[in-house]
Amino acid sequence: MSPELALLYELWDKFKSHLPKKDRVDLAEEMVRTFDEHIDISDAEAELNSFDSMMKAAIVSHFDLGYEDPDDDDDNWDY
Repeated sequence: MSPELALLYELWDKFKSHLPKKDRVDLAEEMVRTFDEHIDISDAEAELNSFDSMMKAAIVSHFDLGYEDPDDDDDNWDY
């Protein structure tokens, strides 16, 4: 794990316990956006399983991991 991702992991681990569960996803998303704006966390996908489900969801959402747009499927034409 890169030092940048290790910092994100450690900060998230410390902060999440101080928030109500309903606010944790919002904080996770904000942390990922802030980290991505200021440091390189492009290898987050490789370390995805190191994070809990809320941070995983924030990383997947931010980097559009695993998302496929059904409108981009050229093999499914209706004639």
